[in-house]
Parts: sequence; structure tokens; C-alpha cells
Amino acid sequence: MFPIKRFAAIAMLFSLALPGVQAADLITGIKGKQVELFDVADDAKPGRKVDASGLPWTIKEEKNSFLKVTLGGKDAWIDSMQVNVVRDAKSDCPPKNSTQPDIGAVLPGAAPSRCR
Repeated sequence: MFPIKRFAAIAMLFSLALPGVQAADLITGIKGKQVELFDVADDAKPGRKVDASGLPWTIKEEKNSFLKVTLGGKDAWIDSMQVNVVRDAKSDCPPKNSTQPDIGAVLPGAAPSRCR
């Protein structure tokens, strides 16, 4: 049974080491007529401007405010300020029950309202 626990711990550590982008994060639009593509996550060298086609684009990685996508079978980086992104967000909070009073006088953060 010990090897199963070890495997689970290694799997958990591996999942924490993955980039902070969820698989469902998408670029859904651009803020202009064209978007600039970069070879690396840095705008020190000018990129190449292209028309946006085939949206939405799936974000593979995020680094230095740049987003890595695959376009035409090649990886490219896009400045996150040039695009509109839809993030996959989940909440651990239960649905708000308006009939239950919202009282939390003992500990900060202990009230159900911490999920607001």
C-alpha cells in the first residue's frame, strides 16, 4: 500500500509543477485589426503582425504576460494586452442562501460570506 501513497504524492507534486494555465483558457478576440506574434515570451525584438483567424485559440502556457498558442502548427507568443481572454474559473463556494443570516462575529474569514 505504501507504493500507492508514494505514487499519489508524486502525482500531486507533478500537477502543482505544471504551468498556471488551465486547459480551457482561450483567446477569444484581439484588440485591433492584427495581433503581433513573437518567437519568445519577450517583446525586445519586433514580432510579426498577422490577422486573427481560427479563433478561439487555446492558451498552452503563460509567461511574462505573454500567452503561448499554436497557430498554423507552430508555437508563438502573444502579448496578453493585445487579446481578450476567457478564463476557466471555478468556485469552491456553495450557492448563496438568502434565507440564512450572514453572521461571522468570531473569526475573520469564518463567515459564509468569505466566498462573495
